[in-house]
Amino acid sequence: MSGRSETIKPTANFKLDGPLALVEPPFSTYKTILNEALLHAHAKGITSFYRLKAELYRELRAGWPELPSHYTYTACQMACSIYEAFRKLERRGRVKADRPCSNKDAIMLDDHLFSLDLEGWMASIATPRGRVKFRLLHGQYHEKFEAMRPGQAWLVKRGRELWLTDDYIGGVSASSRP
Repeated sequence: MSGRSETIKPTANFKLDGPLALVEPPFSTYKTILNEALLHAHAKGITSFYRLKAELYRELRAGWPELPSHYTYTACQMACSIYEAFRKLERRGRVKADRPCSNKDAIMLDDHLFSLDLEGWMASIATPRGRVKFRLLHGQYHEKFEAMRPGQAWLVKRGRELWLTDDYIGGVSASSRP
């Protein structure tokens, strides 16, 4: 019996309260950047984040200079992930489209684009107009998160609501046996 070790990443979900109008423009811009990166990855068969970023970063930054640079960085990460999943489904004959595309209202945020103050129940998100603060209304939160630092998060728009889903770095190591 051989065991394998895996890391469990705790996740927290928070509903945000604040100026939705200030984060509306980045959603459409991010979707455009992400779809351009997906189109490029598909056309050239790129699954490597580093290669995609090397080929597209300057062009995307020149097209949207007002957007914080890490939006472009995370869009390239997300594009590679989506394209890899698309290729896997394509090999299995389970895709309906001829190329991958994203229609979701979700933005991948890294630790440069957001910060959390769990004691004050506040989140700060970088936008083209500077950092915008949001109050965390409610969510699933555990005291064990206090010793960990936020890793990456997804800012998700559901109708007129904003949600922040956050993965924490420093997760628990667990052993599993087949």
